[in-house]
Amino acid sequence: MRFYLSKYPIHKLPQPTKLQNIKHILLFSNTALGDTMMSTPAIAQTRQAFPSAKITLFISKTIYPLFQNYEYVDNFLIYQGGYKGFISDIIKMRHLKPDLVLMFHSNGPMDIPSAILSGAKYILKTSRNNDKEQLLSTKLPFYAHFIPARLQTLSYITLENYDNIQMKLPAKYHTFSVNNEREGQRIGFQMRTSKERREWGIENFAKLATMILESYATATIFLSGTLPEREYSDQIYSFIPKDLHERIHNHCGKYSLDELPYFLKSLHCFITGDAGPMHLCGALGIPSIALFLGGASPTGSGILQDREIHIEIQQESPEMITTHQVFESLEKILVELQ
Repeated sequence: MRFYLSKYPIHKLPQPTKLQNIKHILLFSNTALGDTMMSTPAIAQTRQAFPSAKITLFISKTIYPLFQNYEYVDNFLIYQGGYKGFISDIIKMRHLKPDLVLMFHSNGPMDIPSAILSGAKYILKTSRNNDKEQLLSTKLPFYAHFIPARLQTLSYITLENYDNIQMKLPAKYHTFSVNNEREGQRIGFQMRTSKERREWGIENFAKLATMILESYATATIFLSGTLPEREYSDQIYSFIPKDLHERIHNHCGKYSLDELPYFLKSLHCFITGDAGPMHLCGALGIPSIALFLGGASPTGSGILQDREIHIEIQQESPEMITTHQVFESLEKILVELQ
């Protein structure tokens, strides 16, 4: 990489500079669902800032189905994950001939080399305090929350201030509405997260489910997750009285990622750890209770929009969040929905 830069140096930007004549932009946001969702405000603003430029989004193959026909980009480059396709990705990037690369969220060790070898004139990366960021057009300051941090990355080369932190899915999800006036309270549980230490645990969710179902005679609980998480979620039934089982439905694996927003819109409230579906709720205006555990923090990844319908509870360990605390938060949300 250093040898390449000695032959083909990228343009340095020692201070914020408004870039002109940008014809093709390559955006990196090729990691998990939540990270991609938190990039969407910056993606939308990039489209507005460069209306005549062609924009390609480098996105994970698992997340791509959710963003097909995304009105803010012209094209997609699909990231396969890990080292798979590393060389072919670089070849495809070079074929695009990007003038500018904006790396809103990506992970090493392949991301910065890929961007540099793309042949782009300018490369900026939302700071993760990586030493290799010094090789890029500039080393950006670190900002705590991911959404304004990515907007600041764009600001560096537009000289504009951005305060629109609304997460944006394809328009079809925002225009779709469901009738939630049916009898009963539809509550979703997302029990798994990307890291086990950030999970509240089966038994805690079981106690909460029992409390909800015994307190609300018309309540129904839906378990959300991927197909591999179905067996894990089934364990909740062993901790719940049998007469309540028929009011708990395990929907893990029932919906593909591009179908998940429609399911979430059918719920009155979604209770979750710091996971991708939490950010879908934020984007779609679905009331949520987010449990931040094991080092996860709303300071960096909490929902910023529609704050009045989202409750965040942060503790270091599961036992520090009580069932009554979460139940009382749910009651507040259900009262507001009446």
